[in-house]
Amino acid sequence: MKIVLIIKDPLEAQGVKWLLTSQWTDVQVDIADPAAPSIDAYLYIIDMQLLTAEFELPPHAIWLGISSERTFQTVYKALTLKAEDILFRPFQPDRLIRQIQQIRFRWRNEFAQLNRPVQQRTDIVTYENLLIGETEVQTPVLLSLIAPSRVDELDHLVRELDMHDFPTAYDIFPFSDFVLVVHRLKELKTLQEAYTIFYSQWKLQSDALLTIYLHADESRTNYRALYKKMRRLHERIFYDGYDILSVEQEELHWRDMEPFLSPIEQRKWVEMLEKQQMEDIRKWVEQDFLTVESPYPDPEMVRVRLTSILAQVRRYMTTKALKSYSIEKAYHALFQSVIREPVMYDIIQSFIAFMADLLQASSGEMQQKGSLVDKVRERMNANYWDASWNLAACAEELHIHKSTLSRKYTNEVGKSFSDELLEIRIAEAKRLLKETDLAIGEVSESTGFTHATYFSKRFKEVMHMTPYQFRMS
Repeated sequence: MKIVLIIKDPLEAQGVKWLLTSQWTDVQVDIADPAAPSIDAYLYIIDMQLLTAEFELPPHAIWLGISSERTFQTVYKALTLKAEDILFRPFQPDRLIRQIQQIRFRWRNEFAQLNRPVQQRTDIVTYENLLIGETEVQTPVLLSLIAPSRVDELDHLVRELDMHDFPTAYDIFPFSDFVLVVHRLKELKTLQEAYTIFYSQWKLQSDALLTIYLHADESRTNYRALYKKMRRLHERIFYDGYDILSVEQEELHWRDMEPFLSPIEQRKWVEMLEKQQMEDIRKWVEQDFLTVESPYPDPEMVRVRLTSILAQVRRYMTTKALKSYSIEKAYHALFQSVIREPVMYDIIQSFIAFMADLLQASSGEMQQKGSLVDKVRERMNANYWDASWNLAACAEELHIHKSTLSRKYTNEVGKSFSDELLEIRIAEAKRLLKETDLAIGEVSESTGFTHATYFSKRFKEVMHMTPYQFRMS
């Protein structure tokens, strides 16, 4: 594409020329004499100062204006003379590049229609074959699934695929969040090289990343089965992320995983939250989610597991009365990220950032409250599962004598430290008995009782029935 610059300042003209020629190899830029701009071109970039009554634009010229005067008269003149756009100094280089890029797409389409033979693609496959038919594949094919990191680039992606010089006949099928391309397969290596070139050219035109999965098939199966296989590969972006070009020949299968936190894991989360162990939370999340290897668990099960963790976080927020607008907004944004964000790594980074902000806010609330009762209850909720934790351990953490702590707590709450701790342990035991299939001994161990027999005795004193009777009721 040829561009002519008609700019008053020679240095500015040289700078614009360098900017444009450094972006594209198929763009030729000439600087015209403002007094005699007679060079033919597809696009003109013109200094609005030079648009006097004597200045004549070529017939049907496509042009952009540059001006230092942000006035209505300048804009009106540009509109009257049908400028594509007007850029006011000092303009950002990215703004000019985007404008040229859009015009370049138009030029390439026009050039292709005039000079390039149209490839016949309709004899390969149709949407009906892919979605509802049982049409068998008659010749070897290669399918490519191409997903951009931004769905607003799908139309651009389709145009670039349509213009690219692939070595075989092909059909393009746009979907809501990816594009599927079906090629006649001659040589896998040749097509792989063609996609490598395509992606390198794409990066010069867009900041959206692509994930490209190539799958060669010579088994003569049906197109619908191949489409389902490619859809499954699209789900793997959850683990792979974007900026990938990969040849995939193996069938993709998800492995089983337990989506919900176990009681022991729930207890660990209670401890980490109550003790504000941000580093432990970070390690737990990264170890649980970012170190998974193939075969991967189903992404939907991973999302469920993350919402199970969020349930523990919500419980902590409720206990600490963390209900500010900013925290609630951030929590709901994280929840939406967990159920919608396409890449797990991005979800985990958002989760870690939210937890750091939440614990910081919680720490501020604790400092503001600061009452003895609040501090004791926080430690009870963090340590109830530990059978060895007692009044003496709590007093040591708070740097107070245990008899003083016992007296003050009883006076303020109206019940003893041991009675309060027992209530918390029994409440958690009730939840585990109703919501899990843990054995009575495991419930006892998870709630801070040294022996199942002692647990059953204390449970019956409070509930007037055994743990087994409570579970069955």
